[in-house]
Amino acid sequence: MVNQGEDVAGVIPSIGLQYVGPKLDAMKAVADAHAKRSLELFEISLRDYKAQLEEDPIVHRRLSSLHDTLLEQNLYRLIEPFSRVEIAHIADQIELPVEHVEKNHLG
Repeated sequence: MVNQGEDVAGVIPSIGLQYVGPKLDAMKAVADAHAKRSLELFEISLRDYKAQLEEDPIVHRRLSSLHDTLLEQNLYRLIEPFSRVEIAHIADQIELPVEHVEKNHLG
């Protein structure tokens, strides 16, 4: 959860079998989405493991921050090749309100 999703695969074997289950699966799914820089996989993980990822307020807050970071990275990757972009078009492409894109990510 500190931008080192690739470390999860190395940590999991050392945790032991006592923690195998949905919580560990949730952690792996989030780490995989982060490693692939995929906002779509991240949102699927949040949906599929909602109970495991929202029960701890600290984890929930950190995942919210990670979601914003992934969204921002994806926005920058989308607009990078252009010298000018129409924010309304970008917002439409990623299905977010213009105000949200301007205020939180590009403004």
